[in-house]
Amino acid sequence: MKTPRTLKVLRLMTSIIRSILHNEPLLLRGNLAQLDELGGIYIKFLQIVVLNLSSTSQDNFLELLAVYEHSKPDDLDIYPYLQKLPLPHLELIKNIEPKPIGTGSFGQVYKAELVTGEVVVLKVLRPSVMRYIHYDLRLLNILSWFYSLIDRQKMLNFRDLYGEFKKTCLQEINYTREAEAATHFYKQYKDHPNLVIPKTHLAFCTPKVIVQDCVQGLSLTDLITYQTQGYDVRQYVREQYNSDLMTQLYTIGYELMTNAVTGNLMQADPHPGNIVILPNNKVALIDFGMTTQLTSNRLAYYEIGLQYQAFYTKNADLEELLVAALKFMAPKLYAAMISADDLIGDAWQDNVSLLSKVRSSAMSLTQDAHSRAVIDSLIEQNQIMRILFFAINKGNRFGLTLDLEAIMLLKATHAYLTLMGRFEPEAQTVARVLADASAFARQNMSKV
Repeated sequence: MKTPRTLKVLRLMTSIIRSILHNEPLLLRGNLAQLDELGGIYIKFLQIVVLNLSSTSQDNFLELLAVYEHSKPDDLDIYPYLQKLPLPHLELIKNIEPKPIGTGSFGQVYKAELVTGEVVVLKVLRPSVMRYIHYDLRLLNILSWFYSLIDRQKMLNFRDLYGEFKKTCLQEINYTREAEAATHFYKQYKDHPNLVIPKTHLAFCTPKVIVQDCVQGLSLTDLITYQTQGYDVRQYVREQYNSDLMTQLYTIGYELMTNAVTGNLMQADPHPGNIVILPNNKVALIDFGMTTQLTSNRLAYYEIGLQYQAFYTKNADLEELLVAALKFMAPKLYAAMISADDLIGDAWQDNVSLLSKVRSSAMSLTQDAHSRAVIDSLIEQNQIMRILFFAINKGNRFGLTLDLEAIMLLKATHAYLTLMGRFEPEAQTVARVLADASAFARQNMSKV
């Protein structure tokens, strides 16, 4: 049973990793059904990859969007999952629809009604996830070690990535934790004029079931599907929902980034399946399986935000980007360099400090015509993370290895900015989010 699964995983992951390392289209034709069969953490991994794909260069992009909401559900009877509820609570749930209305990487969602008339959704942990997750994580651990050996240019730290991915997966199957996080966000935003968080009915939740108010609207996954089919989706949202799409996405981005810079709990998975368009400029966030909190180094995150802002306003500065990245992504290395410069100072050969040498190394990339062309292309696409890992840090020469907290935060920020770019290539709203979040951070610098 496990040997065929291992071979399928190896083929699938090798195909994906090859595409990432060589910046090539993701060719998964023939593998999508296999992905459904493998399920769980491989769907989650592909969700992360798909968000960064170009719909114009990916001829099966519409099929790949299925990994956000419409993967094949497990065949299960939901009622045994509810038997752990106290009888009075169990009797309050009625009219559970037999077929799931959505399926994600770890859970599938059923629509139901309470006897009070409230329409709710029941998010159930998929049995296939629990059946395979520990085996799959052990397998990915081995694969991460293997890929780190064959990646001779050291463009990615696969061991760090595995550690972050493992943490993400284990966090997402902890439904007790997710229910508590969802309740935190509901209380924080219940009076917000535009951001809607569904109420979580904690009395009905178990370690394998979460019960929340049903949010009925249009997910960004469906909106991207319409866009790929040629629709003017911003006009569609105006006409069908009396809403301005970019105003709604501004709301999500501003709250994400201001929560990060002030150290508040933040939703760390703003992918299109988790954002729902509602009428009258309201927008909902509906999944809190991944959350993070920046407990330290918030000033460095603020400076990373400034560099993102510079890129989106076409004022990119490779030197400043590298310095900001060092401060945030390798804070101990950066602090050691500053300490060495302070201690030795003029005694350095040629009176050039370590930090100055790092800046010069970054700028040396612009001297090579091929490297300059690659970087210019990445700048044009606002692919900031690729600039860091595939250009500036090629060969891991600066040791930009992230702690798990930093990885989750940067991934969430990058996912959100990439999503915005799908609907507004000119990035005016992104620039406004970054400018306003930076202004907020300056005003609250004592908390940073």
